[in-house]
Amino acid sequence: PALIETAADRWPDRPALAAPESTLTFAEAEDHANRLAHRLIARGAGPGDIVALVLPRSADMVLAQLAVAKAGAAFLPVDPGYPAERVALMLRDADPAVTLTAEEVAGLLAAPPDGTPGHRPADTDRVRPLDLDDPAYVIHTSGSTGTPKGVVVTHRGLACFAAAEAAHYRVRPEDRVLAFATPSFDASVLELCMSLPSGAALVVPPPGPLLGAELAGVLRTSRITHTLLPPAALATLPPDTPGSLPDLRTLVVGADACRAELVARWAPHHRMINSYGPTEATVVATWSGPLEPDGSAPPIGRALPATGAYVLDARLRPVPDGVPGELWLAGPALARGYLGRPGLTATRFTADPFGPSGTRMYRTGDLVRRDTHGELHYLGRTDHQLKLRGHRIEAGEVEAALVRHPAVLDAVVSVREDEPGLPRLVAHLLAAPGAEPPAGADLRAFAARTLPGPMVPSAFVTLERFPLTENGKTDRAALPAPGPQTEPPATGHVPPRTPTEEAVAALWEEALQTTVGAEDDFFALGGDSLRALLISSRAGEAFGVTLTPRDVLVTRTVAALAELVEEQVLSELEGAVRGDSDHDER
Repeated sequence: PALIETAADRWPDRPALAAPESTLTFAEAEDHANRLAHRLIARGAGPGDIVALVLPRSADMVLAQLAVAKAGAAFLPVDPGYPAERVALMLRDADPAVTLTAEEVAGLLAAPPDGTPGHRPADTDRVRPLDLDDPAYVIHTSGSTGTPKGVVVTHRGLACFAAAEAAHYRVRPEDRVLAFATPSFDASVLELCMSLPSGAALVVPPPGPLLGAELAGVLRTSRITHTLLPPAALATLPPDTPGSLPDLRTLVVGADACRAELVARWAPHHRMINSYGPTEATVVATWSGPLEPDGSAPPIGRALPATGAYVLDARLRPVPDGVPGELWLAGPALARGYLGRPGLTATRFTADPFGPSGTRMYRTGDLVRRDTHGELHYLGRTDHQLKLRGHRIEAGEVEAALVRHPAVLDAVVSVREDEPGLPRLVAHLLAAPGAEPPAGADLRAFAARTLPGPMVPSAFVTLERFPLTENGKTDRAALPAPGPQTEPPATGHVPPRTPTEEAVAALWEEALQTTVGAEDDFFALGGDSLRALLISSRAGEAFGVTLTPRDVLVTRTVAALAELVEEQVLSELEGAVRGDSDHDER
């Protein structure tokens, strides 16, 4: 709280919070937050306690966060737009000392003083003295089991980060920072710490989703100078937006992997910085310098001051530059751990063998490599590799290959099993501005130039935009299932011409669930190795020959496979004739 109080002393008359309904100066925001803090103290909230704030993105939420910090407690932001079951789970998990809703906060802020002190709370006012290592906030992140877990971040970690980001993002007192993130996402903490401690205004947009032309309009009319946007949200902005925002100086991308195409569009016009960090390391752990388009995915850069970033192998040994390894983080910005989960905390936060005695490091689960210049490059998740019939597939590698196609703006690759027992690799795409959605056959051939067969998607779905989570990340669970892959082949439809082709085509149609011509490409119809196994098995039974999945994958058309079947049938007949002749001679 002292960081923002110092800013209020230096710039009392500058705007601190700019919202649709009103604008508050630093002095006004300070007065509101002080009185609300004393009301929280009167209700017993203090250092070590949690105050749940069930509020949407708003100026009142920011004031409530400041008030909780001044009282010495930790704020737990809860988006009221979340499903009721998730809200109840978060509150049950945190067991807050006080829970405030939007109506309660609005009422408390609007209430007359009634003797409520207006001075800044000090340790003499608080329930207990405030220590740097006391919790500052709790953010819930999704767990691998689907149950959210609360990450407890300290005042020490938050202060380290706030000072570092003001310098790296070049924030000045007259700047205006967009409050884009939902409060339940720790990017909202980045926005708060980027603005208020530096004397800049935090601009709270109207409620509701903020994407596309509406987001571009807010950036322009609100004269935003600094903003953090996830790549998926940035990709929704109209093509002519880069360069049309004269006030936007620093564009921070984070929360998800950033594509080279976004850097090529935005970096020539604005100071663009790629930031990376798990919630467990206080928002951001590494960041790049100003990005320059070079055709490759941008690095996640170097560690923040006082942050250790180790690239280790499975036995916790540092790997050489250029070699992939798991990223471990260390330093004073590490969270205390997971709320009420000492076992989980112990598995992710361990003793730091590279630092002073008593220090810890955090296992991110992210695969990275460090280049010869000391820059880190994100490669994907160590625990979320795609697996398809025994093959380990790095989704990022497949996605990177697809976005090199001139008609593809972005891609998300996943393994889906929309038909029980038939998993397949599916790519969801965004078409490049002004480009026609590319045909699946063209994309498949394009990807096959650089990717091995198991890594070439068997189905493609072009969308207008990717579905997003409340945090602005791509919501992979909400991606639609691909429909029947019925695109015509480049050669046009050629019906089966012989009885053998007709029988083979019928087997293909049963396996692929689509109409099949004699010259249609197996992969263009959505074929994969599992369907090849199914076809080869049933064709072998139907014709009394021995076929392998490789036969289907290599021949690739009904006509070629039918020819192979006929060759094998003829060969077996000839063998039988020779056997009969030998028998007669004997």
